[in-house]
Amino acid sequence: MADGSVTLVPDGRSERVVAACAGALARSAEVRFVREATDGTVDDDAFAAYLAIEERFVRTATRVTGYLTWAAPDWSESAAHARTVGALVGEQLGWFRATRVRWPGGADHLADAVARSEVLASHVLRLTTEHGAPAAVTAMFAAETLYAGWCGRAAAVPVERFTDLEAWIALHAAPPFAAGVRALAAAVDAIPEAIDDDTVIGWFRDTLRAEDAFHDSVYADPTRT
Repeated sequence: MADGSVTLVPDGRSERVVAACAGALARSAEVRFVREATDGTVDDDAFAAYLAIEERFVRTATRVTGYLTWAAPDWSESAAHARTVGALVGEQLGWFRATRVRWPGGADHLADAVARSEVLASHVLRLTTEHGAPAAVTAMFAAETLYAGWCGRAAAVPVERFTDLEAWIALHAAPPFAAGVRALAAAVDAIPEAIDDDTVIGWFRDTLRAEDAFHDSVYADPTRT
């Protein structure tokens, strides 16, 4: 959709979680990096750092989604996760290999940004280790719902951006990405009812907080918002 939203099953678990976390999603879509990426004012150093940390997290997302492929209760869900793994390992990591050579950045700044950004990978891997597939799929659903939203809205804003930033936004505003978010939503809808909504909402909201710290890590002064 034009605003980046993804249609969810009415009153399904995924819809209830997104509704409960609407405020948190709005706040995460207003962090400095997202604002500057949307209006085209993000600087070279921040963008180079973002490419470094995002490539690293895509590798974590591949590991987690590979686990979900194995843990899925039926073939259709397993196949959906496998398609995501293929897109991450193929299209996305290939894009980073081609793009990062144009944005080398400063070695010290990139190293600092990567170290600070690990809060997101650590959070997602901890959820996966401690709570298994339900928490893992909720964390990925939170991250991808955030990206579908802000990139969909950014794609509709007529401003000049770096060509590579524009391509990254377009990738996450395109129908194949929305289809991946819907597949994650379906997996969240299938989380056993023995796990209550409050637990799933907590996983989702905590992932958004980790996303905020992740995005802030690209700046040399992350306290400036």
